[in-house]
Parts: sequence; structure tokens; C-alpha cells
Amino acid sequence: MARVVGRPIKPGADLLLNDDEKPAYIRLHDIGRERRSRPLQEFLNDIGGLMLSAEAPAVASFVAGKVLQRLLKTGKVRPEGGSLPGAPEGLDDAINHLAKSGRKYEAIAGQFRSLADQLLWRRGRSGPFASLNFGDTHSHAVLVGPGGMEERADLRVGVIYMDRYTRFPDHVQTQPRAFILLSPGEIRLGDSEWFSGGVGTVFANDAGESFAIRCTARPLLAVWCQIERER
Repeated sequence: MARVVGRPIKPGADLLLNDDEKPAYIRLHDIGRERRSRPLQEFLNDIGGLMLSAEAPAVASFVAGKVLQRLLKTGKVRPEGGSLPGAPEGLDDAINHLAKSGRKYEAIAGQFRSLADQLLWRRGRSGPFASLNFGDTHSHAVLVGPGGMEERADLRVGVIYMDRYTRFPDHVQTQPRAFILLSPGEIRLGDSEWFSGGVGTVFANDAGESFAIRCTARPLLAVWCQIERER
């Protein structure tokens, strides 16, 4: 199994944003000049469609809609190939479960399977209430944004993976963020009670609010997005 990279981040930081270096700020006239890969474009289209559906909460759809509007133009696409850490162990189980969750998820599972080995998977530091084995059972990556397959500084589309019976540490979001579960999971937003979600559950958490997520008998796979900075 290939090594998953990670490094300490500043205390109090948003635990999904452990950037290794300052993001590349793409010049405005370079945005939209490159061609996004078909699997990534289809994945973004299908995930976006679910996050904008009538069943999705309005706040989540608002955040996702702003992200999708900017995704109409492409950032700096990272060339395929080269040496990258491999996808985390257990990810195949999560993808296989997603593929069996309904026809609309079968295509999403196939798209993500083709993207997984092209992602730079990272491990963040542990924190309050995290499971004891958190450092070995959690990975996250950026599809679009700083350090992603598509480099840009104005937004992020990321993915979280956790092994069975893992709890992500409580942390505070720096920006309004929308999520979609691609596996069963349990979530707590701010001071609310924990709630359970299944494949396709969409929700959002506001800037400055705490966030917690955990899984039980199945690995967790989730996609999130946010506007990184306003123009």
C-alpha cells in the first residue's frame, strides 16, 4: 500500500484544509483555457445535480450552486501521470457499496473509481473527540482547488474517506460548506443532535460553526464543496 502524505497544521485550523503550500493563484485570463477530463467533468455534473435537487436543503444548494457556477470555467489542470500516493485501503469497499445503491449512483461510483488514484490523499492531525486510531483510518483529498487535480484558488471540491468505526475530530468551518454523503454516516452540525444520513444525503454547515462526522459498520465517503474566497 502506498504511503499517504500528511503534515501537522496550525492548531485551531479547519481540519479539512491542511495545505502543504500556498495555493497557486491562476490569472483570470487563464481560467477556462484548459480542458477538464471527462471523468472529472461527469463526476462534478452528477454530484452537482444531486446537490441542487429539490430534496436538498436550500442552504446546501445555495453553496453548491455558487461553486458549480464557477466550475463552468476550468482552472489549471494537473497533467496525468507522475508519482502520487495511492488511494487509501478500504476505499474500494466504499465505492462498491455506492455502486450498489441505485442506478444514479452506479455511474458516480465508476467516475470516482477512475479518479481516485489521481488524487493526492492526505492525512490531517487528530483533534477533540477523534477516534483513537484516527491517524491510520482517515484520508482526504481535493478534486478541484489548492493541491487538486484542477488547481485554482477560488473554490474547493474535496472528498473525505474514513474506515469503519472512525470519528473525525470536531472542528470549526472557515467557510460555508455543502456536503453530500456517498455512504451511510452520522453528522452533528454546531450544537445540534447527531443525525444519520444515507447515500445521497445533502447538508450544509455555516462558517464559524463546529462540525463532526463519524461512521459505524461501513466506511465513510463524502464529497464537500465551498467558495474559497470571494472575487
